[in-house]
Amino acid sequence: MQTNLRSLFKQAGIFTVSTVLAFLILFKLGVITELAYHVEKGRLIALRESMPSSGDLDPWNNRTRSVAALVAPAVVQIVTERRLSDIAPIVEDFLGIDSSIETRREDDDTDQPGESTNAMQYVRDGYGSGFIVDADAGLVVTNQHVIEGADIVHVYLADGRRVDAVVRGTDRKSDIAVLYISADNLIDLPIGSSESVEVGDDVLAVGNPFGLEGSFSRGIISAKSRSSIPVQGVEYRGFLQTDAVINPGNSGGPLINMRGEVIGINTAIATQSGSYDGVGFAIPSSRIKKLLPILQRGEDVVRGYLGVGIVSVEREPDRAEKLGWDRYIGVIVQRVIPASPAGHADLRADDIIARIDGKAIRSTDDLIERVGETAPGTTIELTVWRDGAELTIKANITSQPTGFTPRPTNRP
Repeated sequence: MQTNLRSLFKQAGIFTVSTVLAFLILFKLGVITELAYHVEKGRLIALRESMPSSGDLDPWNNRTRSVAALVAPAVVQIVTERRLSDIAPIVEDFLGIDSSIETRREDDDTDQPGESTNAMQYVRDGYGSGFIVDADAGLVVTNQHVIEGADIVHVYLADGRRVDAVVRGTDRKSDIAVLYISADNLIDLPIGSSESVEVGDDVLAVGNPFGLEGSFSRGIISAKSRSSIPVQGVEYRGFLQTDAVINPGNSGGPLINMRGEVIGINTAIATQSGSYDGVGFAIPSSRIKKLLPILQRGEDVVRGYLGVGIVSVEREPDRAEKLGWDRYIGVIVQRVIPASPAGHADLRADDIIARIDGKAIRSTDDLIERVGETAPGTTIELTVWRDGAELTIKANITSQPTGFTPRPTNRP
């Protein structure tokens, strides 16, 4: 009996000690957890206190607000319509005439209300953005692809007015269009310098993504002179790349610097989803400046022609090395078109064009842009590598032949 009591007390003692130890461990863990919590909380409080005060943020926010306020009245939404008869076969085949397509009926004036001698139905065909560049002249700039094929172009102004636009001029090769609208009290935007922007500069993309009018997004210039981006039908690129959000409906809207100036036209996105994936492209404002006077007069854009087939050195470095060229820039002449400016200047296959008028040519895209922007009748100076030495060749640029494309689908 005494042995049993000793055993019982011994077990009870062990249990008590275990309980106390467990309590102490839990207590210690609780203290550590509580201490860790207060340390982390203190760190976050200190971090919060190190952040700029609302007053310190005001200059930054106020700059963006000021730019947005300046720009918003000049940005427009563009909605296009086509005659239903023009697309009836497509509608019948894929959607059905009685589908949910939004149609509008336009009747000629008649003597009897409700009667029409020439009724016409229209279907909404697309939408995009644009911006006013000359308030007095009523000029609006947008992308050519926004209004391509349209029978009617509606322009919705920032103040809610809707006016019909007349297409003054278009250039499919650069994807720029100029429209005319007749309206009072317009606000326009100045065109800034795309040459002066640098990677890292803050920019705002403005437009009507998915029809959401007057939308702003903020980003930076991610890169300049992006020409290798395949945009259907656009042959003259040299895009500004930005991470400012650009989505369907933004096309034709302005890319704005922090002085409230247009430095580009939002035109395309690189995407695997069909929407914003972080990489957008804008036509540089330097191209707008060059083409605006021509397009507003309704004239065709005439571009320069050299008459060579070329490939970038960076694409065929081994071939360039065999020709004695030790640099990774320049273009190799593949072929020379007979009776062309290149032919008359005695350019030859395997020549490497290094510079035009003293400015380095890095790739085929550089040469395409430079020659295309040269007015016919202009003599340019080519620095060429041939047979282990540099030589200077002068070529008299002519206008591009009818149907010419500088980016053939079978280009190497």
